Amino acid sequence: MDCREIEPTPKGLLATLGATLGMRESETDLPSVVARLGRTARRTVLTLDTYETFGLMDTWLRQVFVPVLPESVLTIIAGRQAPNPAWLTTPGWLGLFHEIELRELPEGDSRKMLQSRGVTDPQAERVNRFARGYPLALELAAAALRTQPDLAISSGPPPKVLQQLTQAFLRGLPPEITEAVEAASTVRRVTEPVLRALLAVSTAREIFDNLRDLPFVDVTSEGLVLHDVVRDTVAKGLAQRDHERYCTCRRRAWRSFTSESHRAVARNLWQCTADLLYLIENPVVREAFFPQGASDYTVEPATTGDGDAIREIAASEDAEESGQFIARWWDRHPETFSVAKTHDGKVAAFYAIFEPANVDPDLLTDDPLTSAWLEHLRRNPMAPGERVLFLRRWLAHTTGELPSPAQAACWLDIKRTYMELRPHLRRLYTTVADLDTYAPIVVPLGFVPLEEASATLGGVTYHTALLDFGESSVDGWLASLVGAELGVESTDLQTSIDAVASAVHGERPDLRPQASPEGTVTILFTDIEGSTALAQRLGDKAYHALLSEHNRILREQVARHGGHEVKSMGDGFMVAFASAARALSCAVNIQKAFAAYNAERASAHAEPVEAPINVRIGLNTGESIEEAGDYFGTAVTLAARIAARAQGGQILVSEVVRAVGGSLAGVEFREAGRKQLKGIPGRQRLYEVRWREEAQD
Repeated sequence: MDCREIEPTPKGLLATLGATLGMRESETDLPSVVARLGRTARRTVLTLDTYETFGLMDTWLRQVFVPVLPESVLTIIAGRQAPNPAWLTTPGWLGLFHEIELRELPEGDSRKMLQSRGVTDPQAERVNRFARGYPLALELAAAALRTQPDLAISSGPPPKVLQQLTQAFLRGLPPEITEAVEAASTVRRVTEPVLRALLAVSTAREIFDNLRDLPFVDVTSEGLVLHDVVRDTVAKGLAQRDHERYCTCRRRAWRSFTSESHRAVARNLWQCTADLLYLIENPVVREAFFPQGASDYTVEPATTGDGDAIREIAASEDAEESGQFIARWWDRHPETFSVAKTHDGKVAAFYAIFEPANVDPDLLTDDPLTSAWLEHLRRNPMAPGERVLFLRRWLAHTTGELPSPAQAACWLDIKRTYMELRPHLRRLYTTVADLDTYAPIVVPLGFVPLEEASATLGGVTYHTALLDFGESSVDGWLASLVGAELGVESTDLQTSIDAVASAVHGERPDLRPQASPEGTVTILFTDIEGSTALAQRLGDKAYHALLSEHNRILREQVARHGGHEVKSMGDGFMVAFASAARALSCAVNIQKAFAAYNAERASAHAEPVEAPINVRIGLNTGESIEEAGDYFGTAVTLAARIAARAQGGQILVSEVVRAVGGSLAGVEFREAGRKQLKGIPGRQRLYEVRWREEAQD
């Protein structure tokens, strides 16, 4: 089993293993999975590959899962990092765990590998001098030699050699494949739909198949994965050479992954979460999810023998009264504590976390902090089914609550709890005494100080920090963090988070707009200016390809803004919105998207685009008749007539739209005069919509 494809929670592992064993999802609890594994008398080998990505699960596997497996099961964990020393030092494991370090291939095996790839003996001898038996270097060298027989690579450490080989190999590829490799290097994994989004093309089947055959690409059940050394080398080169394209690829990936999470079933939702995590580059946010030094500690549930160390840390690193409450929590609910231990088994830090419904209500109200959190919950109730965590305290030996590697290990383990409670986790309450130190760290993560929920214990003020994940839980929170980092417009951000919310709750949203309290709906019409002449100039095949791109871009914007596509009419669309502001924002972003598309095409051809897509848009708000998903009435007719009066690249709206949607930031309305519209009595006052680049919903 490839750990990259498994959600790092006990539930995720058991579900994936159960599916591999042919079990129904409802049967995949721990006893049932273990029983199925032990059903045969033959030796069963369970291999967890790329284990370096499964750090959140290491403690559970070591303490819970592997110990209950039958004797007929041999477990192998394979990864690039050395195993956690706890596998070797924890009582009970002595003699049961064996570590095998894999090294480079011997020269003879290297030569055989190269010969099997069609490399001649003289070439193999030359390659061995710089590849040093490193399998990926051998594979890349063999592939590069096919197009560059005189390949010259200087010797050095494996990372340097691999960088040179990657660059040499890419030089021998067709330009469109090199472009695809560069785009794919910005993401964790690439599927055909993701590749289409990254390259902004209507079809990518042939390019995807070509990527699949490259020597540094792994084919997994969730897509293609570039070898991380190659991926990092290519991505870094792209960011340095063409930073705007690098950022564009990451923004396109974000939109693709948040859209994919909308379609994902619960079992596959983790892949979208992992994809979003990979896009994080903000150093503060990234440190929160991938803290340095965390791997130096083992985090596990506290046992009875850890009590003295927890009390000692609380007494020495916290105010006396606060330390006393921590001791009371330990006495009453030791199961809420986890500890970070050094390699020699000493407790370096601890944290206590729980759901308030699972602990002593008297202690909750006695503790000034948890009592304040309960009061905030009472005044700000959550929806039925939503869950909340109280992170009562975290402290490390000698450094207290201040950031440290031991505390980083604790926070990483807390992320595992987030994953276990998704998609129902809504809030996390916690406390810090040194708010000035922690504010720059936690505010970018979405934490908000709640001064009304602060408490003074032993003369020290303990500030409350609240993280509200939102109705889309952990996945929507991650989408917002990454979207904000990438500078995605708030309109796109909110629409994508709404889609994630629907996905994590196991629902597909009804995109048909519900009527506003006034019983109105906003109708948007579009069509391509001069489409008939355009088709004649391009020819059927080219025009059809252009129309496909037009439809893709337009539908992408409609989906992101919560619109309902009523119907498509050749080169035009009719779309309905429950909100005039969303309809306006969609219209603006449609024009911006087509302007960007035309500019990209012009840049690619280094000349003016022969056939730019110029779309005209008209909007009107009013009462309409809805029947079988279609809309009828005077308000609809007026929207169509307004669109007919617009020019390519222009948005015209009625006076009603200007009145009800006029608060949209970055947008202004210029009077376009009174117009006589076909079939509409009297002259109608129309307005042209103008926008700044930062215009957003």
